Amino acid sequence: MIVNIDGEINLSYVQNLCLIFFPGAKFSQSEELTEDTPTLDLKVENTEGGCYAKAKMSIGDKSAVAEFFAEPKPMYTKERMGKIVVGTAMYNCGCKLLNYRPPWGILTGIRPAKVAGSLYQDLETKTAVKKTLSADYLLSPKKAQLATNIAVFETKLLSKFPADTCSLYISIPFCPTRCAYCSFVSYSTKRLLSMIPEYLERLFVDIKNTVELIKRKGQRIVTLYIGGGTPTTLDEDELERLLSCICENVDMSGIIEFTLEAGRPDTLTREKLKVAKKYGVTRISVNPQTLNDDILRGIGRKHTAEDFFAAYEMAREFEGLSINTDIIAGLPGDNFASFARTVDSIVALAPEAVTVHTFFAKKASDIVHSGINVYSRNNAEAVKCVDYSQVVLSGASYRPYYIYRQKNTVGNLENVGFCLDGKHGFYNSLIMSDRHNIYAVGAGGSTKLVTADGAIKRFYVPKYPYEYLEMGADSEKMMTMYEEMWKFGQ
Repeated sequence: MIVNIDGEINLSYVQNLCLIFFPGAKFSQSEELTEDTPTLDLKVENTEGGCYAKAKMSIGDKSAVAEFFAEPKPMYTKERMGKIVVGTAMYNCGCKLLNYRPPWGILTGIRPAKVAGSLYQDLETKTAVKKTLSADYLLSPKKAQLATNIAVFETKLLSKFPADTCSLYISIPFCPTRCAYCSFVSYSTKRLLSMIPEYLERLFVDIKNTVELIKRKGQRIVTLYIGGGTPTTLDEDELERLLSCICENVDMSGIIEFTLEAGRPDTLTREKLKVAKKYGVTRISVNPQTLNDDILRGIGRKHTAEDFFAAYEMAREFEGLSINTDIIAGLPGDNFASFARTVDSIVALAPEAVTVHTFFAKKASDIVHSGINVYSRNNAEAVKCVDYSQVVLSGASYRPYYIYRQKNTVGNLENVGFCLDGKHGFYNSLIMSDRHNIYAVGAGGSTKLVTADGAIKRFYVPKYPYEYLEMGADSEKMMTMYEEMWKFGQ
């Protein structure tokens, strides 16, 4: 897509707005212009009296123009007001050109509840927040209500976590197979799985060092999360060694939630569940994605719906273990009738939590390179599926408690976690906030540290296991990162 800007506005923000209407678009000024290449001409003027923006979008022989002006508002910074004005002009232009009204308006970030939460601090009532989200950010009433309800829940939840609390994420980046929409596992499973023993030895060192750092900084761990990949790809002995290492280093008396992702039903065994309970795991994820076996085969999952039900019932044998299930709306080849059957079947099981994702394919995934069109601007079927899931779950006494969005998601939709009363995942809410420290160990780990005045800094570990192993636990780069983490906020 060709973007021409006359005036001062953040280019990345403009490009993200473009992706609402042209999902999957690439941006390059040297791109060869064809009749199918969309273009944007944007003019922005800032004056003492306010901000003005004029947008023209074109594709082929079709074009549309929209302009918008707004005076400053006390509740917004000049930068925020400029984004609202530019966003409004581009939104109205895109709606004219494509006859499509994105339900999330001009919100482009991963955390829509963050904007709603900020507004709630100023406006203090849910009604005022919903009205503002619809008026200034152009959200549909349904999405404005969803974001507001989650923001209010998060605000109350976060108030219960003092500044000296933190969470620890442990990465197990291994899966039995690669899903068609995922790009994480980049080489053969056999080679990948052969790295597990060496990976665990390195991981144990990092767990010990990170927990020692947390103690030095005067913080205490309140939630633990083992994610992936699929952590239950580990065999029983490997899982026991991992959980034993965690319990030897972490003060488990202060842990209010200990999550173990067991996303692939075909990796879960009764022995692994026994090990999990032995070491204090309180929450697991068992994810069918869909209960349509044809769709499961199409996306590269090597389990069936029957495998999921068997794994779920096995987990139910362990009293006190909270279960989350993930399902995905808009999977290639799926339809409303199939998705509705999945939702109804999951609700009948009554898991403590259900996370409804909307299909999103990573750029390096097999399905993107297969030639299948996975980018969909206005997917009415996916919209219908998401709406159905929210209505049915609400009717079954589930409440939405966390939300995030991704670029190029089918239908420009969202991912929402629902839970029964009191069964929310603390970690899921905490990671969405900007007021809680999250320490991460293992390949692909991203540590997020927050200071008392709101400054945030992230520290990244190499994404792939072989890169992680090559770096070494005592490498200069690793030691420097620990030192920087120690100094940050002191």
